[in-house]
Amino acid sequence: MSVVNLTPHEVTVVDEHARVIRTWGRASDPVRVEAVRVPLREVEGVPLLAEERTRARLPEPVEGVWFIVSSVVSSAHPERRDLLVPSDLVRDDKGVVTGCRSFVLTSAPVRDQEYKGEKVLQ
Repeated sequence: MSVVNLTPHEVTVVDEHARVIRTWGRASDPVRVEAVRVPLREVEGVPLLAEERTRARLPEPVEGVWFIVSSVVSSAHPERRDLLVPSDLVRDDKGVVTGCRSFVLTSAPVRDQEYKGEKVLQ
């Protein structure tokens, strides 16, 4: 299987000891979801907006290829089964994300499964 990073950020996956497992360079033409916002009213002096998000310009699915995307892009495409979202983010002492420990497949149904002999949610 192949993994392609479609985000504007380098994606580094680390283990529980912060050792790098794998890194994917940032996309030269990242996929994005745009938002159209329309003012509705104010709530205690704070503007309240309606928002509609567009769909991202994703490549067509390819057998054996996973695409790393943001959670916003994944949410805009619930029908896609090939989108990976960085999860369990690792941050430095200033709060800047330096990596992740896993990916989330948001399109996968959550149900009891076994992983390496242990019962887990998938």
